[in-house]
Amino acid sequence: MKTTILGLLVLGLACSACATDRAQLDDRVASLTEKFTAMEQNPATRVPAGELAQAQGIVLLDRTRGALFLGFHSGNGMALVRNASGGWSPAGFVSSVGASLGPQIGGTRDFYIVLLMSPASVETLKQPVMDFGAQASGTAGSRHTGAEASMESHPSVLVYGERNGLYAGASLKGGSVKADKDANAVYYGHPVSMDEILFGHEVPRSPAEDNLTTAIDRYSR
Repeated sequence: MKTTILGLLVLGLACSACATDRAQLDDRVASLTEKFTAMEQNPATRVPAGELAQAQGIVLLDRTRGALFLGFHSGNGMALVRNASGGWSPAGFVSSVGASLGPQIGGTRDFYIVLLMSPASVETLKQPVMDFGAQASGTAGSRHTGAEASMESHPSVLVYGERNGLYAGASLKGGSVKADKDANAVYYGHPVSMDEILFGHEVPRSPAEDNLTTAIDRYSR
């Protein structure tokens, strides 16, 4: 019985994350831009400008966690990479849905900024399932490390959260992050892969995406 309920829950969460038109996706981009800006304006959680400037890719991920005997999380976001000239690619939409049995009660909503600091970590965006936690496992932090974080050996991935600043990589384990094929097809007018969006120069960047990249560049200085 629990397995059946779990399956229905995951299916329901996946369906609820679907976008139906371009306007809704523009709203999603705008919402993620606002959350990014809010984090950067908070000294306790902002990503240091030097880290943003060095990042070769960035993933913004908005996730909801909740539980009532069944633990679950669902979310959506977007990924961008730097091109050869130092500018940003169009955004590839991603989704995250997972569930597990557990005696938890409660729920939270979390926003993450994932910085991809190496060519190898950027390549993760081409994979069917993007596991950032494995590459970020060397990071650590606390509620107050967002502004002053510095590491002796720089990891491939840095994960920042809106509530705690710099996170340990384990914070993003336990669920899969994948390309949101439906959202990408709606937004760009035809089926298109993450590789084509991020690396292939196959689609143009939208005004909403321009607002996001302007914000990223502003806080990289």
